[in-house]
Amino acid sequence: MFSRNSAERYGYHMNTYYSFDNFDLDLNGSSFQIIIWGLYIGVVLGTLGSILFRVYSGKIIRALINASADGENSAKTLAELGLDKNILIRKYLRDDSVLRRSVLSCGDTLLPPSGNKFKIFWYETFLRTDIPRKTNFNTAKFYLPEENRSAAELRFREESHPVRNFILAAAGLLAVTIFVSYALPELLTMLDNFITQVKPESKYY
Repeated sequence: MFSRNSAERYGYHMNTYYSFDNFDLDLNGSSFQIIIWGLYIGVVLGTLGSILFRVYSGKIIRALINASADGENSAKTLAELGLDKNILIRKYLRDDSVLRRSVLSCGDTLLPPSGNKFKIFWYETFLRTDIPRKTNFNTAKFYLPEENRSAAELRFREESHPVRNFILAAAGLLAVTIFVSYALPELLTMLDNFITQVKPESKYY
């Protein structure tokens, strides 16, 4: 590690101030910590969203398999599957979702288009398309074709221990974030000093 005199020589005061000759970075204000912890929060929320998706998409796939809903004649509504009260399940089963590439629907599946005047104007004038229609989850029936079953079971496998996995992931990410917030400035200082010393034009060479 660099001595205090060596550190001050390059404009760095231990634990208080970082200055780099070769990097256009400012790690002294609160912005660095805000970025680091903002990234942590974003990744944790993304991890939570991923776990929730696996939990509820897995429930949908398992419910369809248990109900033997493998075709239009055996398709089931969410109420028949016991999944009609969950908002996230409706979200994951919307028409443009990833899950709907495997899970198909039949019956009265779409609600009439609706929207305010601005929304209608925007879609018709600028997007030149019809207002998207939402799935009618009260009457739509869903099924999982046999040819999609194996891939769906593998891809949307239900999370076994969602709470434990989330806690472990959050704790691991927290450790990495703390390490980065303290170690990155030190590592960059060492690298900056090294580059300064080996540059041919360096006054310290």
